[in-house]
Amino acid sequence: MTLRRLELLQWFGLVAAGPTWFGQLVLGWGLTEARCGAGGQHWEISNDTWQALLMTWGVAVFLAAEAAAVIVFRRTAGAEEDDPPPPGRMHFFATAAMTANVIFLIIILLTGFASILNVTCRQS
Repeated sequence: MTLRRLELLQWFGLVAAGPTWFGQLVLGWGLTEARCGAGGQHWEISNDTWQALLMTWGVAVFLAAEAAAVIVFRRTAGAEEDDPPPPGRMHFFATAAMTANVIFLIIILLTGFASILNVTCRQS
């Protein structure tokens, strides 16, 4: 694998999970607003189905990002984090990405399950 492809995998592995969770959060909020708002009642949006789809999408992106980080980590296994760039930097970012992606997976799952298991429309 070329160094350029490893760098692309490194960046995908590092930054993909965070924006994916943010997208899940914003789209899920919008779906809930559309489901519960008076203007969206005629659409008959199934909140639980859409939240489950958003969560599944988030887990799929996590799996791809984690796989990319693991590939870069294994390909730069001979480098240490404080070695000169690019191998040292790539190994460091791959290590950080593997850890951060697991944290984002937990956040994605918590967001999805909370949106599904909580009462969607509650009038105060």
